[in-house]
Amino acid sequence: MNVAPTPAGPLTATALLTWRELRSRLGSVWFWAVSSVTCFMAWLYGAGFVASFNTESVIVTTDPLLAVNALVVIFLGVVLGLRLAASMAWEREHRTLEVLLIGPVGWPTVISAKVLVEIAVLALLMLIYAVYLAVAQPLGAGVISAGELGGLVLVPVFALPVMAMGLVVGAALGTVRGAVVVFLVLFGALAAVEAAHAALTAQPVEQQSLASLYVSHVLDLAAPGLDVVSPARMLAIPLRALSGQAGLVPTQSLLPLGQAALLIGLAILAGRMRGAMR
Repeated sequence: MNVAPTPAGPLTATALLTWRELRSRLGSVWFWAVSSVTCFMAWLYGAGFVASFNTESVIVTTDPLLAVNALVVIFLGVVLGLRLAASMAWEREHRTLEVLLIGPVGWPTVISAKVLVEIAVLALLMLIYAVYLAVAQPLGAGVISAGELGGLVLVPVFALPVMAMGLVVGAALGTVRGAVVVFLVLFGALAAVEAAHAALTAQPVEQQSLASLYVSHVLDLAAPGLDVVSPARMLAIPLRALSGQAGLVPTQSLLPLGQAALLIGLAILAGRMRGAMR
C-alpha cells in the first residue's frame, strides 16, 4: 500500500530551510570577508586610540568601545539589510523556491527562515568581532575587559530594524537590481533626515535661520512617527550614546525590537500582496 508522504510542518520547514541557507552563508567568501572588515575597523580605531594616549593625556571614563561598536553595528545593519533585500528579490526574479526541497510552505515560513538566517549570521559576526577584541586587544593591553565585551550583547539589536527593512523591500520588488537601489535610496533618505535633525538640534537656536527653525520644528513633530518606521533612527541610538558618553541600557532595545517585528509583519503582507514566488 502506497502511503503519501506527510508534508513538513511550518516549524520543521522553517528549521530545515534556515539550516540549509545558514550552511551556504557560512561556506561563502562573503561571510569571512565581512567578518574581516569588522575586525579591520576595530584595528583602525584601536590604532588611533593608542596613538592618542601616546601624544595626549586622556582619561577613559566610559566604555572605550562605544565609537567602534556604533560603526560596526551600522556597517553590519546596512550590509545584512542589503543582503536580505537582494536575497528575497532573487527568489522572485529567478522563479525559484529553495523550500520546494522540503515541501510547500507559506510566506510566514519563508520570511521567518530568511530572518533567522541573517540573525544567526549577525550573531556569529559579532562573536568573531568580540573574540578579536579579546585576543588581539587592538586598543592596548588591559583596556578591553569582560565588562566592555558584555556591552556587545545589546549592540546587534539596533541592526535588526534595518535588516527587516531590507526584507520588506525584497518581498515587495521583483528584481535584485530594483531591490538594491530602492533599499539604498530609502535608507539613505532616512539617514539624511536623522543627520539633519541631529545637526539642527545641536545648533543653538539663536544661530539658526527662520528656515532652519521651521525644518527643525517639522522634524520634531515627525520624531514620534520616525521612532516607529525609521530603521535609521534606531541606528542613531548608539551614536547618540557615543555623543553623550553613556553606555547602552537594556530598555533601549525595546524600541528596535518592536520596530523590527512590525517590519517583518509588513514583509509578510507585502509578499502575500505581490503573490507567490514562482
